[in-house]
Amino acid sequence: MAKVKAKKRKPAKKKASAMSVSSPALVKARASVAKLEKLAAAMKKKLAAARKKFVAAAKAAARARTAASRKVAKSAKGAAKKLAAASASANAKIRTAKARANAAGKAARSQANKIAAFAKAEAALNKAVKAFVAKLKKKKAKADAAKAARQARKAAVKARLAAKRAVQRVNAAARKAAAKARAAARKAVKKKPAKKKAAKKPASKKSA
Repeated sequence: MAKVKAKKRKPAKKKASAMSVSSPALVKARASVAKLEKLAAAMKKKLAAARKKFVAAAKAAARARTAASRKVAKSAKGAAKKLAAASASANAKIRTAKARANAAGKAARSQANKIAAFAKAEAALNKAVKAFVAKLKKKKAKADAAKAARQARKAAVKARLAAKRAVQRVNAAARKAAAKARAAARKAVKKKPAKKKAAKKPASKKSA
């Protein structure tokens, strides 16, 4: 018995990703986020270097225990604090910019959804209008056909009536002519022909 090969199932198509949207506000917000992230990355590197410098200066001051080393350590600590504050401020700005970008993205998506819904509603309305117009035309054509049929029936009735009247007139004329003919025949029968007078015989002459 021949083996039946199992058909390989085609992998299901992945659903299309969400519609990408854009707007001037969203583009600006994303650009701001990118700029701040770049700045924050640079601040992070500077902060790491400043902390490293501070740690080194603090160790040197602990070993030397001189005023100059303590001053260097204090200066490095102050620089590290300033950079930490600047980095924190940059991170806060990034969070704010990201929040603005998210809000702009939501607004753009909402606008796009509204436009899509409007387009869908407009398409449905156009379809309904076309269907209504087609139905109206069909109804009008049906009404026109019914009207034409009524007019044809009316014309046929008029034609039959006119033909009937014409036949009646012809019959009446025929009857009238027949009656006249019969009357004339009767009159001709009743009228007797006039008797012809006998011709007078010529007188015989007497013999002398």
